[in-house]
Amino acid sequence: MRHAMLIDLDLCVGCKACVSACKEQWDSGPGAARDWVHTFETGTRAGGDLAVTFFPGLCMQCEAHPCTVDCPSGATYVDANGVVVVDADVCIGCGTCVAACPYGARHVDPVKHVVEKCNLCAPFVARGERPACVETCPAECRVFGDLDDPGSAISVAAAARVARPLAVPGIDVRPRTLYAGDRARDVVLAQGIARPPRTAWLTSAWDGAARPLTRAVVPGLGALSIGGGLLVNLKARMDRVRREEAEGACALPAAPPRTLHRHPAGLRALHWLNALSWIALVVSGVGLLSAARFALLGPEVAGAVAGALGGRAALLRLHVGWGLAWAAVVIPLFLLFKGGLRHVRDDVRVTRDDLAWLVRKPLAMAGAWRGPLPPQDKYNAGQKLFAVLVLVATATIVASGLVMTFHLGPAEVVSAAVVVHGLAIALVVAGLAVHLTMAVVIADERPALRSMITGRIDLAHAARHSAKWVARAANEPHPGAPGAPDAKEE
Repeated sequence: MRHAMLIDLDLCVGCKACVSACKEQWDSGPGAARDWVHTFETGTRAGGDLAVTFFPGLCMQCEAHPCTVDCPSGATYVDANGVVVVDADVCIGCGTCVAACPYGARHVDPVKHVVEKCNLCAPFVARGERPACVETCPAECRVFGDLDDPGSAISVAAAARVARPLAVPGIDVRPRTLYAGDRARDVVLAQGIARPPRTAWLTSAWDGAARPLTRAVVPGLGALSIGGGLLVNLKARMDRVRREEAEGACALPAAPPRTLHRHPAGLRALHWLNALSWIALVVSGVGLLSAARFALLGPEVAGAVAGALGGRAALLRLHVGWGLAWAAVVIPLFLLFKGGLRHVRDDVRVTRDDLAWLVRKPLAMAGAWRGPLPPQDKYNAGQKLFAVLVLVATATIVASGLVMTFHLGPAEVVSAAVVVHGLAIALVVAGLAVHLTMAVVIADERPALRSMITGRIDLAHAARHSAKWVARAANEPHPGAPGAPDAKEE
């Protein structure tokens, strides 16, 4: 089935009743219209050939539909009747499809801030009605029907009136909307009513920055981190075997490990809630980016994720709802458990020792540095940098997400928000690759991960990795200990 429209240019009187009916049917904003009527004058009065041609324009329902190719959210697509439609519940108003339309048949509604176009009144046709413009046209110049049905009104009219699409040489999009009236059609085509599809700024920026980062740098960094971590484990094991062989039977049995309190229960719970939120938001985000250029794992994976979670509209509601709840709950609770911004600032402040540690730690892991590492605080320099990255990226992700969700600003601003959103997430995921490698893969660092579960950390490990914090903690009473009623958990 291929629903389409036929317009007889010889019958159109330019009354614009179709435009009025369409605006009323779809509540288009001021200056916005899903269809239009242009007036073209040819000839001169002196020459006796002055003529006026009215051109009712609308979406040409192109078979190639370039407007659907780079829609990042998948809001514009072809329905079961072959009609190109826009899902307003999923559209973010970036305007990428507007640039791709050769016939200028799309616009961002200035009130709704989403893209609108003629969809041949698809929801009303599904109820057995005809498009509003067809119902209203007093000259009866419009015919609607199924092109695949040879007995339909549009198929019969197309054959009888020799109706053809407004095809333009060099622009191979195969428009399906038909126009009758040879002379008038030639006049319209002579006005240059079509232009080659353009690549939107968003597509160019994504191709140039976001896609290489998400598809190449992040996976590459993840593989490099895991591989490096496994090599570090192998080297540590070989060093331990040599040490045990050198010590021989003289080695004393290990004493029961002493532990030090590190993380309060509330902060630990918040850490894992934050991790769960990142997983949920990244997975749902993968399902939302469905165009081939934008889909991080390919359009098939994006479609499968969206289908499993109830479709793109439901997935978008889940993504936005979870994101807003995450920003409204996790961030304030984090500041509460951390004791405010001042405490957070103190935790992530980078010192001279931290800068030296960042240089020497990778060398030590590779066996190229044998000397002692600069003493670290409760969080080492790598953890501090990752925390700063997450804090800055989180603010950026929330801000850009709000711009996309609530269409804050013109299409150019929304397009920029898409790129910024993707880059910020990619940077965090790249940081997570290193963070998880250090916490999970490298055996010597795993006590730090266990402390995020139990709240306590081995004292010997802490002394090696967080000497400044251990020295400070030794001079402070343990939370809850006698004589320490005002002490707080680290």
